[in-house]
Amino acid sequence: LFAFLDDHSRLVTGYRFGFSEDTVRLAAAFEPALAARGVPDSVYVDNGSAYVDTWLLRACGKLGIRLIHSTPHRPQGRGKIERFFRTVREQFLVEVADTTAADQAPAAALLELNTWFTAWVESVYHHQVHSETGQTPLNRWNDGWQTAGHGPVMPSVDALTEAFLWSQLRTVTKTATVSLHGNTYEVDAALVGRRV
Repeated sequence: LFAFLDDHSRLVTGYRFGFSEDTVRLAAAFEPALAARGVPDSVYVDNGSAYVDTWLLRACGKLGIRLIHSTPHRPQGRGKIERFFRTVREQFLVEVADTTAADQAPAAALLELNTWFTAWVESVYHHQVHSETGQTPLNRWNDGWQTAGHGPVMPSVDALTEAFLWSQLRTVTKTATVSLHGNTYEVDAALVGRRV
């Protein structure tokens, strides 16, 4: 499960379940979050491999987002997101645990789970008053922008596309292919043996 907090400890819309916690799935959650709710000044993440990947640093840099990593071995700094994960376990996952069909393909089951999760976050979670803040998460999000003195900065489609491009150096194989994140891509045969 990927979820993001901005610099005012507000949940950004990027949330989804995936089969693994990697950079590709992180991008699949983060890009729609930014498109839906805007670009925050900073994002607070932990130190998992997906969050220290150079791609994330590049994407955040392109959009002007300051990437802040939590202090290793200090779980206190991740309390807000861990509390969100607990709420998800206690209020959402208990409701869906036995509802997916056993014969359903894993990809279809994941798609269905993410559809239900989006509905739950948008219609339930964002409208429940938080015991500590006395506000709903959606009101806290909106009030944070008022405090900042401006509304969310909505990225252009071109800016998001540029930020979410993958950039890696690869040596072209003898069969004129390169691989990236488990996928193999064919390139021009003139590039065999070169780093591209």
